[in-house]
Amino acid sequence: MLLKRRHFLGTGLAASALLAAPAVLGQGKPKVVVIGGGAGGATAARYIAKDSEGAIEVTLVEANPVYTTCFFSNLYLGGFRDFESLQHGYGKLSEAGITVIHDTATGVDRAARTVTLAGGQVLPYDRLILSPGIDFKEGSVPGWSLADAEVMPHAYKAGPQTQLLKSQVEAMPQGGVFAMVAPPNPYRCPPGPYERLCMIAHLL
Repeated sequence: MLLKRRHFLGTGLAASALLAAPAVLGQGKPKVVVIGGGAGGATAARYIAKDSEGAIEVTLVEANPVYTTCFFSNLYLGGFRDFESLQHGYGKLSEAGITVIHDTATGVDRAARTVTLAGGQVLPYDRLILSPGIDFKEGSVPGWSLADAEVMPHAYKAGPQTQLLKSQVEAMPQGGVFAMVAPPNPYRCPPGPYERLCMIAHLL
């Protein structure tokens, strides 16, 4: 179902009241703040802004000025795409009327309905979307550290890790061994490890 403005903000009179109240009180448009500019957050921001036709003020908070996608990263490892094709800026979202702020959210005050950023800015909101994605947590796996990923790259988080993995594979000596272990179920993108093995086999 296509997300409609009244579905997002509520239904029936509740949605109409929320949209109308700021204008009556002279406080401007309803505000939606989205934290995280990956596939989930950027898509939500884009369609809220598009479907509301400017009736909702949308702000996207994302620390990185360029998003590097895991989608198609295996094709980069296999030599079918270049690294730049995995990278996307936020210019088109800005052109669509979305306020894009490159900063890190450090706190959410649910009572006051505000988001505090690392740079000190405080953003008020009527609705908040949290879509920060995933990351590795130091100490979460016994015997493994983030520093180990610089020796044995996981490349589950696209970017420098993807480039490191490809450079290591390309530098393998003749007769070298490539080993890869898929994580236990359930895990993100079940076909991913098998696609990756096929692409690396093609590269070799």
